[in-house]
Amino acid sequence: MHKRETIMLEEGDVIELEDGMKVNAYVPEHFIYTNKRGSFEITHGSITLGGHFDYLCGKYVVYKTTSDCGSLSPYHAHNDGHHVYCEKIDDNDIKVDFYQSGSYWAMIEEIEPIGKATRVWEWGG
Repeated sequence: MHKRETIMLEEGDVIELEDGMKVNAYVPEHFIYTNKRGSFEITHGSITLGGHFDYLCGKYVVYKTTSDCGSLSPYHAHNDGHHVYCEKIDDNDIKVDFYQSGSYWAMIEEIEPIGKATRVWEWGG
């Protein structure tokens, strides 16, 4: 069986994030750090969708991609990864990010676009 070629997401792609996928998100510290029990300060950290984070499941638009976080250290060298940033369609205040390639905890390698969005700017002047 041959491994299917991964389609790298690009700006404007619409994707659906589901229960069990791993992403980076802005959430209260007590979900990320064991020594921050009861802290509702917001921090950016790696989480698995579902449970407390069920509200993060849904459709998102990719607003940016980069190639970053590689390392040349002789002890832990790895290539840059395809970093995907997206915002939730029904609440664009919710933003998450993940990698499609590389060696990172928040990775979703097998994901395909379900549509395409176009950004429109309006001037109210």
